[in-house]
Amino acid sequence: MVAENDFLIPAWPEVLQHVDVVKVRFILNFVSSCQAQPADFLEVGRALRLAGRQSLDSRDTAAIQQWQALFQPALSDDPVARRKFQNPAPAFVVTMPLMQKKMVKAGDQLGLEVLFLVTSIPLIHDFLRSLVHLGHLGLVAGKGHFEVAEVYSVGAGNSESLAWRQGEPLESLSCSVQSLTWLLQEERIAGNVKLNFVTPTRLIVEGKPLRKPHFTQVFPFMLRRATSMLYAHSGIEVLDDPSELLALVRGLQVVESKLSWHDWRPLAGRQGLVVGGFMGEMILEGQSLDEVFGSSQSLLSLVLVKGQLMALEDLSLVTKCCCWHPNGCYN
Repeated sequence: MVAENDFLIPAWPEVLQHVDVVKVRFILNFVSSCQAQPADFLEVGRALRLAGRQSLDSRDTAAIQQWQALFQPALSDDPVARRKFQNPAPAFVVTMPLMQKKMVKAGDQLGLEVLFLVTSIPLIHDFLRSLVHLGHLGLVAGKGHFEVAEVYSVGAGNSESLAWRQGEPLESLSCSVQSLTWLLQEERIAGNVKLNFVTPTRLIVEGKPLRKPHFTQVFPFMLRRATSMLYAHSGIEVLDDPSELLALVRGLQVVESKLSWHDWRPLAGRQGLVVGGFMGEMILEGQSLDEVFGSSQSLLSLVLVKGQLMALEDLSLVTKCCCWHPNGCYN
């Protein structure tokens, strides 16, 4: 750990330097209007998956395999890993800046930021193809049609370079590849850490959702998501035993918690029932913060600084838009 002007700069695990990422911003120009609900933006990942499959020729085996690799990654062949880690989520993270009811009008422009991780990098063209087809179908129930006008590759200092524009072959899209540590080094941590749950976050424990959880209840879910994403798509296991890290986490204090429950979409097939999650802010501090960020693993730093490994419709924290119904956690 390096301290500079009362900020903590975590020492990232060296192995993360070998995890490749590509950060891309897609510019969407809307050509028709629609009334969009928060759930419509949260479920854009599912909409992309369906649009991508619909755009394929059922006889094109190679294209179907690429679609599956992008949206439905296969389980690990290792039975131990299948017990230890979650079923793998797609190797990309989508961020959309909208979480309120919004009237999208023709002429409006929307930026869609996506982080592609290791295995999904060669499949960015397939993602773009799915996004273009979703624009033809419409964002919401056949309305809200859009065109993908431009694609920008994001580099150091959030500098952007044009990587593709409408009318060019999809295969001409070319983006710069960075290491995961490059992305994380953009951040510095002050004497406390603030988590901002910007979308309804749904965590299930013993069959019941946590409505106002303590951080010690939330963190194991976050940790499992980050380690599962890294293992599934890079083969890297950054933490053999989480017990020491979890003990350090228990030494942190929640000095402020402003969480509240929000319903966000009807439950399919269950009239009158809705799915929701907690939203709000949580501020952490404590003496063990230095130990955590100075530890050799620094995995808590990876999880807390950015929600970069939290997939859309999974866990929400910092500035990422997600919601997660986990199938397990570290004990």
